[in-house]
Amino acid sequence: MKKFMVLALLICGAITLVGCQSTKERMTLLDTITEVSISKSEGYGGLNENYSLTINKEETILGFEEVLKNTKGLNQEMDVTKEKPDYDMLLSYANGETQGLHLLLGNPGEESVIMFIGQEKNRFIVSAKDINELRKLLGI
Repeated sequence: MKKFMVLALLICGAITLVGCQSTKERMTLLDTITEVSISKSEGYGGLNENYSLTINKEETILGFEEVLKNTKGLNQEMDVTKEKPDYDMLLSYANGETQGLHLLLGNPGEESVIMFIGQEKNRFIVSAKDINELRKLLGI
């Protein structure tokens, strides 16, 4: 009977751990985005403020917000030494706050990775469909 109870507890624990690992968070935005500034990235940890593109057209920003809201979080740490981000993005919000993002752009038709600057170990996956939309919105 003791062996059965221990086995049952182990199975319940394993199911709980597997369930926690598969939980997918969504990207949290601070407010309504009013502007997106984009630059080539110089690497992790900082934001390149030499912006090559600034978007403040409402229709484009709404599409961009939708792409970010559709991301799926991964509960796995990312090794930031293997590859550097392609783009940095500064999100400006209606409440005056800002957030920086790194984008590792996949090839056309592939998923991409996006993460908040300073929180590089927490990554969000952008679907291939949404990254194609993002490419159109950002002109990249």
